Amino acid sequence: MTDDAEAKHSLNDASIYDNAEYLAHNPSWHVEDSAWKAAKIWEILDRNSIKPARITEVGCGAGEILVQLKTKLPDSAFVGYEMSSQAFKLASERERPGVHFVNKSIFEDDVRFDLLLCIDVFEHVDDYIGFLRSLKKLADYKIFHIPLDLSVQSVFRDQALLHARKSVGHLHYFTKQTAIETLKYAGYDIIDCNLTALTMELPNRGLRANLMNVPRWLVSRLSPDLASRLLGGWSLMVLAK
Repeated sequence: MTDDAEAKHSLNDASIYDNAEYLAHNPSWHVEDSAWKAAKIWEILDRNSIKPARITEVGCGAGEILVQLKTKLPDSAFVGYEMSSQAFKLASERERPGVHFVNKSIFEDDVRFDLLLCIDVFEHVDDYIGFLRSLKKLADYKIFHIPLDLSVQSVFRDQALLHARKSVGHLHYFTKQTAIETLKYAGYDIIDCNLTALTMELPNRGLRANLMNVPRWLVSRLSPDLASRLLGGWSLMVLAK
């Protein structure tokens, strides 16, 4: 198998998300976080006065992010690509006028969109640099949401990183700076970015997470960047071209 063929195989391989273990850890496919994520996506679009007509999401999971965004952009058309048959079953139940879901890789279609969403996805992909470079040509604008798993706290007690690998399939771990440099290395121009704090804004993630929210909140009053680097619990939203 050539290097190009290996990369394409990696980009199109959804087998780890079609097994019983992943479904057991994530039975809802994180649909409970979708309204919050859609609101954050809308904020960065609105801040930059971008109103795309054709929007796609790669690895759309249960599809609820697109459903929520449709309420903000009622005249836009949405297409969600999801390779996992289990997640696609959930997404297909949410299909409605202007919101369509496809059970295959976006790289199998000859398509181009105004905006491409890649929300909590590329940290799961073996060849994440090749994946990012392949996405670039598919849309004018891209929005990435990237978990910032690396922090002083997560390195000090590495069970946090191992939990992210086992429970949600994270293969790569980022800080804010390494996430931005990764996108630049893959050829993207960064337009705007901001930290997001799902664990603090959507509490009741478990006793340990709730306890950690106290020092996170206190340090974030001084500097969210510092809190992210020290204690974790943040993600990065990036608008790029």
